[in-house]
Order: sequence, then C-alpha cells, then structure tokens
Amino acid sequence: MRLRRAIVVLMSAQSQTVKDITSLMQIGEDHVRDVIHAFNERGFDALDPEWSGDVRE
Repeated sequence: MRLRRAIVVLMSAQSQTVKDITSLMQIGEDHVRDVIHAFNERGFDALDPEWSGDVRE
C-alpha cells in the first residue's frame, strides 16, 4: 500500500493528470486525489497505511 501511494505521488510530481494516474494504476480518481492531498498536507507520513485518512486500498 505504501508503494502504491508513493507511485501516485511520484506520478503527480511528474505532472501526470489524475485521469492518467487512475488509468495506469487501476484505482479511482477519488483515491488519487485523497493520496495527493494527504501528501501535500502531511508529507511522507501520509504514505503510511496507518494514517487516518479516507484513502482505501
């Protein structure tokens, strides 16, 4: 789970669109946005599966 979240953040940092990320990762747009927002707010702590966000995998 941590790796998948890190990949989402990396792809976002590389200017990939949410639509592109969802297509490549086979995950929902809401999930991608949640991961990106959490990372922007909490930094690397947001990649841990224990954080209490609404991100589901």
